[in-house]
Amino acid sequence: MDILPLIAVLLVGIMVGFINIISAGGSMLTLPLLIFFGLPSTVANGTNRIAIMFQNIFAMYQFHKNGHLNWKLGLALSVPTTIASIYGAQLAVDIADSTFDNLLATFMIIFAVLLIIKPQRFIKGKFNIKTSLILLFIAFIFIGIYGGALQAGVGFFIMLTLLALVPKIPMAEMHGLKVLVVTIYISISTFVFIANDLISWDFAIALSIGSATGGFLGGKYASIMPDKLLEKLLITAIIFFAVLLLVR
Repeated sequence: MDILPLIAVLLVGIMVGFINIISAGGSMLTLPLLIFFGLPSTVANGTNRIAIMFQNIFAMYQFHKNGHLNWKLGLALSVPTTIASIYGAQLAVDIADSTFDNLLATFMIIFAVLLIIKPQRFIKGKFNIKTSLILLFIAFIFIGIYGGALQAGVGFFIMLTLLALVPKIPMAEMHGLKVLVVTIYISISTFVFIANDLISWDFAIALSIGSATGGFLGGKYASIMPDKLLEKLLITAIIFFAVLLLVR
């Protein structure tokens, strides 16, 4: 294999790993890149997960080190999410490339609409703790199905859900929860892609090295950056990747 595509993927992985941790949606950049270098969409989908797993492990260490990991809530939410993600991954194995691309575009449009209307402002503070927890678990079942099937942009859904149902959650803790939940479910559901030989290991290794580096840096700086700045980065990332996908 030509070394240049691997170098390009590694460098993009650093940027994407950082973006995924301090915001979300980095896979909207890596998936088109992997497809551009000749991978079928389903293989790009599986390959990308290896990198996400490594980037999140390094980021999780940083969040834990800085005291921004809510282990109790994160582990509880990981249970329904992981079970649902296995089902979602099994759906993704048989999905046609054109269907995958269309679904990805559709969900990015949904992300853009959610950004504009900000539904969390209508929900936030409307429910008591018990009801919020029930809604959280239900929401994370659907998040798990989506994450298992498509993965790209799942961080947006996680953050919107947490912002709506967990009152006054600090941005750094929210990112820590996102990283913890994704790390757990993707570590399990990725085996469905491995079992079906939907991983390009050359690209996976290059992307993992880059993403782990970016994830380490993202976890470090997401823990010390002001909430307002993280909010602005989140909004910027959503708009950028929505436009990127629509242009593509």
